[in-house]
Amino acid sequence: MSESEFYISTSSGQLHARLVIPRSVLEKPESVFVICHGLLDTKYAPLFCALQRFLPFASVAFDFRGNGLSTGQTSYGNYYEEAEDIKGVIEYINSGALSTHGVSRVVGIVGHSKGASSVLLFACKYPHLCPSLLVTISARYLMSRELPNRWKPHHLQALETHGRFLWRKYGGHTLLTAGVAPEVPVREYWIAAEHLQLRDSTDMSVVQTLPFGRCFVLNVMGGSDTVVPAADVWDYDRVMRLGTRDDSRVATRVVPEATHFWNSEQELDALEDVVLTWLKSILPLAKL
Repeated sequence: MSESEFYISTSSGQLHARLVIPRSVLEKPESVFVICHGLLDTKYAPLFCALQRFLPFASVAFDFRGNGLSTGQTSYGNYYEEAEDIKGVIEYINSGALSTHGVSRVVGIVGHSKGASSVLLFACKYPHLCPSLLVTISARYLMSRELPNRWKPHHLQALETHGRFLWRKYGGHTLLTAGVAPEVPVREYWIAAEHLQLRDSTDMSVVQTLPFGRCFVLNVMGGSDTVVPAADVWDYDRVMRLGTRDDSRVATRVVPEATHFWNSEQELDALEDVVLTWLKSILPLAKL
């Protein structure tokens, strides 16, 4: 397996990325998946290390702006800003910037949680850049349906008094599956009233406008997810099918015992089986 890390310059700053080329594709690595993490996460989390290990393609996992080793700032409702980050990464790869590694074109994107919603918004906004394969994992559909008790009374009081509150600090030292990741900066995560309004107004029903003439979508949800309601994955399935008459274009799978974060070995093994089974059935149709 070949690995390398680098920065990608975008309009929002420097996005830190990690290219992994599995041994199985070292001789022909030109097709690549882009991997997108969720809220306040990094590309070094177990889920993304596992994806880079088992996907039968080269892959580039990156940190969104304000996360991990990337520069810039993030915010609670900035899904469309993250869509711009995805656009920047895909344009970078498709431009031939990684040609020295044999990588030349993006054929798929995987996103988890917030990152999954950002992937779908990117694909709707930039259909000409949308690759053939989209995989969403634990994606929220109804943004106004907030996680119960996420905001404590003192948070809401600060919001009313000052217009914002410090939710948590994030970052710091992060362990890789095999080895230790570089030191990730510790940042403060502030929630402002406008961030909440922006998130609540983000309309995911736009997924019915996905470019189904050129892409296939797999939606995956954990049956034991306590962060995103199980109904959300079926909302995505229903609304996506409004945009295509071809049943093969949308697939939805629920892994009964899996949680939102997919951290355990059992969860990751189940996810690997779901994703690889879908790829085996779809790749002949996608004609990459």
